[in-house]
Amino acid sequence: MANVLKVESRLKPGLQQAAGSFNLDLIRAIDKWVGIPACFFVSLAYKILERLRHGRHHEAVQGTRFRRMLFIELSEMGSATLAYPAMRYVLRRYPGAGLYFLIFEQNRFSVDILDVIPADHVLTIDIRSPLRFLFSTLKALAAMRRAQVDTVFDLELFSRFSSLLSGLSGARVRAGYGKYHEEGLYRGDFMTHRVLYNSHQHMAKNFLALVKSIEREGEYPLLKEVIVEQDLVYPRYESAETDLKSLKARLAAINPVVDEAEHLVLLNPNAGDLLPVRAWPVENYAALTQRIIERFNAVVIVIGLKEAGREAARILGHVGPERCIDFTNQTSFKDLLDLMNLADVLITADGGPAHFAGLTSIKNIALFGPETPVLYAPVGQNTTCLFAGLACSPCLSAYNHRKTGCTDPKCMKAITVDEVFEIVSGSLSDARAKC
Repeated sequence: MANVLKVESRLKPGLQQAAGSFNLDLIRAIDKWVGIPACFFVSLAYKILERLRHGRHHEAVQGTRFRRMLFIELSEMGSATLAYPAMRYVLRRYPGAGLYFLIFEQNRFSVDILDVIPADHVLTIDIRSPLRFLFSTLKALAAMRRAQVDTVFDLELFSRFSSLLSGLSGARVRAGYGKYHEEGLYRGDFMTHRVLYNSHQHMAKNFLALVKSIEREGEYPLLKEVIVEQDLVYPRYESAETDLKSLKARLAAINPVVDEAEHLVLLNPNAGDLLPVRAWPVENYAALTQRIIERFNAVVIVIGLKEAGREAARILGHVGPERCIDFTNQTSFKDLLDLMNLADVLITADGGPAHFAGLTSIKNIALFGPETPVLYAPVGQNTTCLFAGLACSPCLSAYNHRKTGCTDPKCMKAITVDEVFEIVSGSLSDARAKC
């Protein structure tokens, strides 16, 4: 089941916003050494207030009327897409409720595209500098209190920062993931509804469990309910025909062969500088490109942010520019979605583009290694995930703050060019048969 998205006017102009220039290890260290004591003192403050109120706070929580509900998901572009079923459930279950969303400014387009949260209800935190981060955080907290948010859903798995934002939001109902007796990270003890994070179920179901938890009391651990497939509704982005024609004209201006090609194939070879361990070897992309253009009347288009130009140069150096285009750093987020509706196949490592592709009509081939498709498979019927299943894989998880000691990702190298080409070949042959 899908909802059609038409929110072109709300999309930000530049995809480069998604590239946050920050030190992930520094953020982990601050979250640990500042976050742990901060969570402890906020927890202590809540316990003192509870004593002063003689337990009446629990009664107030039970009597809360859900009118203004905030979702917090800061750092993951693709996770906003996976949270879509949870947001739609809230709208169905509580018609008339006002929904808010808090996210890093550089990732807000991933919320705008979903067309669920009003633009003026999307709160952001700017991470481009420590000073911007501090002031935008205080501004976001002030906005939460002005809006009189009554319910917070903390979608972050074990981030102390998001937990603190929940605790300081002023909301009576605060739902987040708790470690119970697992080896999770300490995030304080001020959530009114602590849900057990299930590392064996897809994240879309974990998010749904979080929103459903506010309807339950007295269960330990939360949530003792089956998440049914009917609740997993997903959005679909449809491009205007004029936008597709304009985009194709831009590509043809770079390489006129686009006009006569039967197929367009997208490659996203750069996994980002924050988690490069997720990348499939660039020489594999080059070999795959060679086989595609030898077998099919196709043009291969390399996409990505500015830093993906390195991989694009290597691929074009191997196959030449006759049927391959470097389109890196040339698309807005809207352009990227339109390009996915224009093309036939996308090959990408796990990451934001893999999840955005699930909103479109493209055949989406997502390559997993350090993370698992059991949890993070992109939505959509046109998605195929490849996962070698090495004994050490996945090695990135919520329990280690997505930090791995691996310097040789053999899990990605184990996915062969033959495997990927077989799926690409089948998809292009099917597309040819439908024409």
